[in-house]
Amino acid sequence: MLKITKKKPDFFDDLVKDKKNWDNLRGEEKKIIAEYLKKNEQKGMCAYCESKLKENSYHIEHFRKRSLFPELTFDYNNLFLSCNNENSCGKHKDRYGLTKDEFNTIYSPLYINLDEFEYSYTGEILGKTPKAKKTIEVFNLNERSLVEKRKKIIKSIEFCREYLNLDLFEIFQEFKTFLIFLKNSNFFETQN
Repeated sequence: MLKITKKKPDFFDDLVKDKKNWDNLRGEEKKIIAEYLKKNEQKGMCAYCESKLKENSYHIEHFRKRSLFPELTFDYNNLFLSCNNENSCGKHKDRYGLTKDEFNTIYSPLYINLDEFEYSYTGEILGKTPKAKKTIEVFNLNERSLVEKRKKIIKSIEFCREYLNLDLFEIFQEFKTFLIFLKNSNFFETQN
């Protein structure tokens, strides 16, 4: 999951002014918000799984569901971009069935403590604390395709180990926290 720093754009309040609910926003207004989130805060990645957001395959996600927290519908700090994977991320969270109080048992990308997460060399993300484990479960961050993508990165790194003087973040455009974990865990030194 990305750690995201939010900075509400100047246009946001004017865009949502006098809107009674989210559906009152026109498509082009939502697109302006989505583009700002994508380019300026999330660097083109899903807030939850960190996959690269493909054109027209993501949505503006209300971390705290509108049905449970209607007062946060237009709270900018509650808005993130999520991929449209039906089996993970925002869509999975919304079907998970969290109660209002249970939202305090998972991390938001705003307040995540990345030290409570680590990765296995098989591509799984692991939680070190109950809150981290619950976050992984609610967003299904070990969904098979995500684990396979991370595993593929490890295999690619192993294959091109001699070229790793290059910047990992230039080579691989996804899974930033996973790459940081690999870099900090001495993966490159211990795999020789």
